[in-house]
Amino acid sequence: MSRILALAEKEFLQIRRDHVLPRLIVLLPTLMLLLFGYAINFTLSHIPLAVYDASQDRISQVLLAELTKEDRFRLVHRAASPEAVLQAVDRGQARVGLVVPPGALDKVRRGESVSLEVYVDGSDPNFAFQAQAALRKAIQEVNARILVGRAMAGEAVLPPLSPNLHTLYNPENKTAWFMIPGIIGLVLTMFTVLLTALSIVREVESRMMESLLASPLRPHEMVLGKVLPYLFIAFGVALLVLGLGHFVFGVPVRGSLALLLLAMFLFVLGSLAAGVLISTLARTQVQAVFGTYAYAFPTIFLSGFVFPIDGMPRFFQLLSYLVPARYLIEVLRGVMLKGVGFAVLWPHLAALLLFSALVLFLASVRFQRQVVA
Repeated sequence: MSRILALAEKEFLQIRRDHVLPRLIVLLPTLMLLLFGYAINFTLSHIPLAVYDASQDRISQVLLAELTKEDRFRLVHRAASPEAVLQAVDRGQARVGLVVPPGALDKVRRGESVSLEVYVDGSDPNFAFQAQAALRKAIQEVNARILVGRAMAGEAVLPPLSPNLHTLYNPENKTAWFMIPGIIGLVLTMFTVLLTALSIVREVESRMMESLLASPLRPHEMVLGKVLPYLFIAFGVALLVLGLGHFVFGVPVRGSLALLLLAMFLFVLGSLAAGVLISTLARTQVQAVFGTYAYAFPTIFLSGFVFPIDGMPRFFQLLSYLVPARYLIEVLRGVMLKGVGFAVLWPHLAALLLFSALVLFLASVRFQRQVVA
């Protein structure tokens, strides 16, 4: 028993002397608790709404007031035409579009039903279900207010407002269509960062890195040389997952395949550089694994992969802009499900380009400092 305790004491001392591992042991559970507690929220609020109001009367005013009541919806765009409503949803500017036909008040006075055209972004089935439920609730409350007087008078009339729902991009609410673009982003994140980080740390532990440092290679050449093989491997994995998603699960690719490949290339390049950066901070393979998990957790929770960003607190919504996988998943879903092109997706591509350039620069600088040291 004394020998077992002595060995356990030695392990505790070794962990305590490790400058990175104790911090990761504290950081990861804390990060998980915060993300689980705040970021995972399936109750949506402030849903971006685009409206074309051809009526502009008391009925449409009451309806819009009810929709924005209790922060259910957030009016982000007043469209000039019904087509502009669809364009706002395509661009991602709004997640729900509403078209109010002209003469709504006159129709209600005549006892006729006003048909509202509603367009819901169905790329996320969970979002689409909640958005439709919130919209139906608001319409029912408006209908109840209008019908109170007529019910007391004994009149039998149709519901004043009748929504005609259109679920865009994923009309059958197939979960696989929503999940697979996110899975591609998660696989690329874990695969690229972990492989690169472990590869470099393994060479440091085996003293192979000393031979490389003695060679005439410059630091940025060593970084690019380490990244290049994994770039081809990771890109092949991305194409494999994309092909399986398309041919096995039937996920469409409605937009430009070249645009899709460009986004994946930029993301993979930046993720591989992130692996190099982690390897410069880690001294052992265990530290590299923990560092990779710490890097990947925000991808799972804050990228829109599973949990809708619209349901997160404002702080985490802003924090999600720092997660590169968010932009990749936006491009993947935009190209695969929506069929939109460069004119809509260029901000996300620009963010991926900035991410790749910045992380490559940081990895080279950090690697150079490590060489000098």
